[in-house]
Amino acid sequence: MRRLVLLLAVAAATASPLRAQNAEDRVLPALAGGVAGVAGGGYVALSVVVAQARAGNYLHDFQELFGWRSLPVIAGGAVGTGLGIYSPERLKRAILWGFGGMAVGGAVGLGVGQLAWRGPEGKWAGAAIGAGAGLVVAYIAGALTAGSSEDIGSADAAAVPIVFTVRTR
Repeated sequence: MRRLVLLLAVAAATASPLRAQNAEDRVLPALAGGVAGVAGGGYVALSVVVAQARAGNYLHDFQELFGWRSLPVIAGGAVGTGLGIYSPERLKRAILWGFGGMAVGGAVGLGVGQLAWRGPEGKWAGAAIGAGAGLVVAYIAGALTAGSSEDIGSADAAAVPIVFTVRTR
């Protein structure tokens, strides 16, 4: 019950700033951010499972995927949706940087995996782990470094009237 009350309080607190700015313009970015976040979180969850398997901790049952291993999927969807609502420009930059980080992390992980583990599975495991790590780091960096005038509550979105007073004696 506490969680439901907290969720409703957060929803109520975030609803009023959205009314002040075009909420309709943020629906599509929120949906796109949610889908991209779930997909990215799914890949990060896969990277965690691969890293655990390389350490000798294997999944023995499909049910083991649920629990803390599903946290990246849930967090990715929530962060992507929230970023789409807060700032579509930041979301776009975060997704682009995330793809770039995934590619760079995968390439670096491929080399590290080939050096660290014997056998052909070492290369792909390193690439999978590196791509997941690169995705997370680059996504966060892209979201934090993007300057956006469309952020909710940004000074650029506010209109301040300028008044001049002319006095004559």
